[in-house]
Amino acid sequence: MFVIVGFMWGVGPALVTMVLGFLAFNFVVVPRYGLLTPNVWNDVMLLGPFVVAQFIIAFLAARNAVKYRRLLEAKQTIDSYAQELTSINQQLERANHLKDLFVTRAAHELRTPLTTILGEAQLARRRLKKAESAGRESHIERSHVEKIEARAQELRALVEALIDLSSLRSEEVPLQPGSCDFGNLCREITEEQHLFSGRSIAFTCPSDPVTLQADCTRLSQVVTNIVSNAVAYARENTVIHVSISIEPPHVMLQVHNDGPVPSPEQQAHLFEPFYRTPYAEAMSGEGWGLGLTVSKEIVERHGGHIWIEASEGKGVTCFMQVPFK
Repeated sequence: MFVIVGFMWGVGPALVTMVLGFLAFNFVVVPRYGLLTPNVWNDVMLLGPFVVAQFIIAFLAARNAVKYRRLLEAKQTIDSYAQELTSINQQLERANHLKDLFVTRAAHELRTPLTTILGEAQLARRRLKKAESAGRESHIERSHVEKIEARAQELRALVEALIDLSSLRSEEVPLQPGSCDFGNLCREITEEQHLFSGRSIAFTCPSDPVTLQADCTRLSQVVTNIVSNAVAYARENTVIHVSISIEPPHVMLQVHNDGPVPSPEQQAHLFEPFYRTPYAEAMSGEGWGLGLTVSKEIVERHGGHIWIEASEGKGVTCFMQVPFK
């Protein structure tokens, strides 16, 4: 009985129960059966272990009861925190959804006036060219119009990148998979970047066709982003290396340059939206830091993986791994 009392109510009630039980034993059981003798020491030796054992058992039961109650309280606290965390996560998901919705709507709303600005700037530029061909000087006006058009093109690129990123993350725009000659695609992009930049680009590819079942347009966007980044940040008079290898069940694209090596902290943020390294900011104010973010979304939608490895003395290498399907 005292064990149950100790487990349910603690040490104090268990001790009281033990004392009451001991008194009942002395005044009811002992006189009835004549258990006690004139030898007090013998009686103590007879009943002492029983009393001590009762005390120890009651103490242990009460101690376990206290631990059990503390565990229950801790569990209740954890459950409360878990509910709060669930609620916070739901709020974060809703906020993230609203953010994506805002970006998408803002980008779509910006697209229309930008299209008008670009159209008007291009029309004005054509008219200025006609005026110049007719002998009327208008170099200053043409310079202003060209600046307007250039800035509008930058804003349109940002809008398109935001729409791309939002649609890819929400999966509103599905991929258009088909037969994609990945080797030929990379070769064409490499040649375009070489002609555009004048930089030396070495391209290696397996002799056999590398054909994927993938969205060729989206993969072209990724390869263009990777190669153009390598060209932009490579040191002068160095060669950019672009290579394709087959590592079943994947195809691996590697783009290497000897540009400045970002720190490990910077590398951890390279695929985050709007992030640019301090070197990129100092080198050129152009760019929004969305190219690698969009590329990551496209590659992962294909079931692939993209990452960057960099170290002093070895340069920077971007890896893109896409599975055969």
